[in-house]
Amino acid sequence: MSRPDRRRFAPPARPAAAQGPVAEPLRRRLYLAALSAGSAVLVLVWLLTWQRGPYDPYVLYVHPLLLLMCVWAAAWLWQGRSLVVAERVVFICNVLAVGAQMGLALIAPEADALGLASAAYWMLVALSILSYLLLSARGALWVSLALYALCVVLPWAGLALRGRGPGDLPELVRVQLTCGAILVLLYGLAWYRERFLLERGERLTLEALANTDALTGLPNRRALYGAVEGVLRDAAQDHPACLILLDLDHFKGINDRYGHNAGDAVLIQAAQRLRGHLRSTDTVGRWGGEEYLIVLPGADAAGATQVAERLRREIGSLPFAEVGPVTASLGVAEAQPGDDLDRWVARADAALYRAKAGGRNRVCVGGPPPAGVVGA
Repeated sequence: MSRPDRRRFAPPARPAAAQGPVAEPLRRRLYLAALSAGSAVLVLVWLLTWQRGPYDPYVLYVHPLLLLMCVWAAAWLWQGRSLVVAERVVFICNVLAVGAQMGLALIAPEADALGLASAAYWMLVALSILSYLLLSARGALWVSLALYALCVVLPWAGLALRGRGPGDLPELVRVQLTCGAILVLLYGLAWYRERFLLERGERLTLEALANTDALTGLPNRRALYGAVEGVLRDAAQDHPACLILLDLDHFKGINDRYGHNAGDAVLIQAAQRLRGHLRSTDTVGRWGGEEYLIVLPGADAAGATQVAERLRREIGSLPFAEVGPVTASLGVAEAQPGDDLDRWVARADAALYRAKAGGRNRVCVGGPPPAGVVGA
């Protein structure tokens, strides 16, 4: 009934959950929350400065521009438009804002220069976090270093013109060192995250390859063992469950007459037909050769027999490309108390054997009480 598996290394089918950019909706919501919080802070600081002072040209004139940026970005994201565009615009606007702070620190009185520079460093930390979201860890590191160097050199250049040095403003030195330490920590976390995600992705890929049939993209026998064992644990608690063992009829003749490439195409098309006519809770996998095993949790013998009949008709209803009509024989077995994997599969295999012996293209139900032939 089966032949040795000629492995064609096709990529495994991806899970449904991995088909789209899952992280983008979450990032969009996080950005909207951050923009809302940032807007509130900008408005509050601007109002306090306007009412009580001290006079701060950066707050009075740059904060309204940043608020407009936040409103625009929030509206852009709310409409579901490009996330990348919003990220880049916000990043560039904040780089310009940091530059404006540093420029004002150059011309501001010495007492105000420290405050302007300190605020710029915390904004630089936020920019660095955003750059790690936009770029690779290495690319974000270079951006952070360039901005940090700019934020270190410019204030001291302005103070040097006034004859001041690091010993005169230890508070500024402390703020710069603190900011530098935070940037180093951010890079370390980003590097670790990048390595972790890479290793995790490689591990998941290897696991998928180890549990996926390379030809059909279905779970292979190794993966089916786990699915059957899980259903058996539920069956031990009086939850019904059934197995269907399906075998394509006269498959050796298909290979002999049309060639193994055509036979492989039949296996792939049969897998697609089976997968498209089962519940999301059911599992269908390639058991070996031209045999498929279907695991039906929650189904009794009568329900599983109806499913098997539907699958039999689906296989035989439409001709297969290159080879024409193909039929299938199916054996059904319901889980019994005390079953293990071998015993349960053996009953399904025995029912399949009776379907083959009874003329093929039919469904037989195995196990007590003895079941007759269903279908023709």
